[in-house]
Amino acid sequence: MLSWNRRGEGPDVLLVHGFLSSGLIFGPLTDHLSDDFSVTTIDLPGFGESHDIAVPPTVEEQSELVLETVKSIGLKKFSILGHSLGAMIALEISLRHRNLLEKMVLYGGCPDGFLPDRFESTESSVRKLEEKGMEAFAAGIAAEWFQRDKDDPMFSFALKAGARSNTDGAFVHLRSWDPWKARDRLGDVTTSTLVVCGDGDRSTHPDLSIEMWRKIPKAQLFIAPNAGHAFHLEMPETFNLIVERFLKE
Repeated sequence: MLSWNRRGEGPDVLLVHGFLSSGLIFGPLTDHLSDDFSVTTIDLPGFGESHDIAVPPTVEEQSELVLETVKSIGLKKFSILGHSLGAMIALEISLRHRNLLEKMVLYGGCPDGFLPDRFESTESSVRKLEEKGMEAFAAGIAAEWFQRDKDDPMFSFALKAGARSNTDGAFVHLRSWDPWKARDRLGDVTTSTLVVCGDGDRSTHPDLSIEMWRKIPKAQLFIAPNAGHAFHLEMPETFNLIVERFLKE
């Protein structure tokens, strides 16, 4: 079972983080939502307190591992917010187990794991991790999440959230992205969905969010100006209010 934390009382909300991170990355959002919701954060395999759990080789299997954890802690009907890799997992869950979800937020997500507009290819990331080691590699990845790179005041917070990332697990995650495809299944999503991104996202281009918004039935879209892949840390007040409003609608 994956490591998890739960705070607050009210309708259940599950937060799923992205690559080289952990549930800690959602600290500001958890603080904001826990007055009105029961907020559960998990650490995906290979990251945070789940760093020693073997990473399944596909996004589909990773989503099932998340669901096993969710069921073991008693969540029966919940809303889900996924960031980046977490958005892939959230989208996969919505397609496989739509009756479990109340609402879904796809943040910095994509409909296809092949990302030609990413700041670097996944194979380049694999090579950099091999050559530089985890510490330097993680710092370089985290810098790309922010419009101000390493000068953003929340850069060190993002690094801390991913401090326990497992190198072998990171390789498995990187190689699991390209084969994952949901583009042709977006029309099958029945969960009420909010698509969120920053207009300067260098990891998952805003065009991908716009595509998901167009193809997912009755989806909503919010694009934050002058924000990157870590919009929730660059502008936490705005991000938190947008998510809260959607969850309460």
